[in-house]
Amino acid sequence: MRDLGTYERHGDHIDVRFERHYPRPPEKVWRALTDPERLADWMGESYVEPHVGGRYETMLDGIKPMRGKVLVWDPPTTLELHWSNGHAPDSTIRYELAAEAGGTRVVFTHRHMPFATCALMLPGWHVFLGRLAQALEREALPDFDTPWRQMQAVYVDRYGLGELQLDP
Repeated sequence: MRDLGTYERHGDHIDVRFERHYPRPPEKVWRALTDPERLADWMGESYVEPHVGGRYETMLDGIKPMRGKVLVWDPPTTLELHWSNGHAPDSTIRYELAAEAGGTRVVFTHRHMPFATCALMLPGWHVFLGRLAQALEREALPDFDTPWRQMQAVYVDRYGLGELQLDP
């Protein structure tokens, strides 16, 4: 599958990369990443202080809420966050947005993700980035768990992750 995320391993951690194209302008994608009401559409309940050093919290209504802070806030091109939750403490995520082909190319990276939980996180990001596409199109979103489990099987098979943590 060409849209699978890729990773580079560095000891006990990995750096993950996804590339996506969304048929919406960068400003609209930026709002989906930074406006708590838009984040709620695809990531869950969220709280955002829109400046460097501000709080950025999401998935507050989920089993592993993320609490972090804004490291780079450069609308509508770059958002970088300190990311910390039960599956990826003290890591960094980054969204880079660029106008491309009548829409927006997004390069998403998650650095310093624990290798031990990547069979949870890789398919999770895959599904979340798909949910972002659906939210941008104002489509109804299916449940998270079914597509996540389907993508988990793909990632486990593709990258040989069967010995890692498979259940949240």
